[in-house]
Amino acid sequence: MRTASLSFLLFLAASAFAQSSVDGFEYRVVPNNAYAVGERLKYGIKYAGVKAVNTEIAVVKDTVVRGRECYKIEYKARTVPVFDNFYRVDDRYETFIDKQGQFPHSFKQQIREGKFAHDEWMEFFHDKGLAKSLLHGREFPMEPYAQDILSAYFYVRTMDLRSMKDGSIIELKNVSDKEVIPLKIKIRNRDLIETDLGVFRAIVVEPIVQGVGLFKSDGQILIWMTDDENKIPLRIKIKVVVGSLMAEIESMEGLRNPLKSKMQE
Repeated sequence: MRTASLSFLLFLAASAFAQSSVDGFEYRVVPNNAYAVGERLKYGIKYAGVKAVNTEIAVVKDTVVRGRECYKIEYKARTVPVFDNFYRVDDRYETFIDKQGQFPHSFKQQIREGKFAHDEWMEFFHDKGLAKSLLHGREFPMEPYAQDILSAYFYVRTMDLRSMKDGSIIELKNVSDKEVIPLKIKIRNRDLIETDLGVFRAIVVEPIVQGVGLFKSDGQILIWMTDDENKIPLRIKIKVVVGSLMAEIESMEGLRNPLKSKMQE
């Protein structure tokens, strides 16, 4: 009962803004031909060649947030049981992305990595230029259409990456629980990679971001995305102080478009 009451009070706090909208604000329209409800991607994360973590990203359902139609998207990461005694990981992310404009209305985060724990619940009011941290009781100015780290990935997938030249930079704004941080996505190069699901043409991108948990690193991060309309991440390589982590695609279902980047066997 106490948990339900707290959630209700937090919901009221998020809904109780009396401020007027930013003058002249109109919600943008960004076409999405890359993903749809039912998409589910599963990965295995390896360290030193050994699988340590299972991860999943899923577009779970259509929903409505503050009168706007949204996609609910979830990310989960969980250590393989044998690794729990060494370094247990149980991360969960949830974002609600505006279907028309490809920007987030709400973002929840629960990170459990070893002894480190971090929770967050952000609400975004793009028409008012505000972000609000419900768990920490903070609010701060935000440029309209700033992204959380999970929604940014889906927004980039809606872009025409195939037309961008190597070295091109996509500049976004990433909202953390305290501030808005610049987020850059660099188009590195084109590649041909072999996975357990086959050989694919890929576009290699490099996100440059600060933060905690998902995609947080003190070194380079590289992502190989299918060179087609889906732009599915096939491989994610993160350099860390003691080596590197590698996430490899294990299964994909519910894709919006045919996998035209897959080479014929």
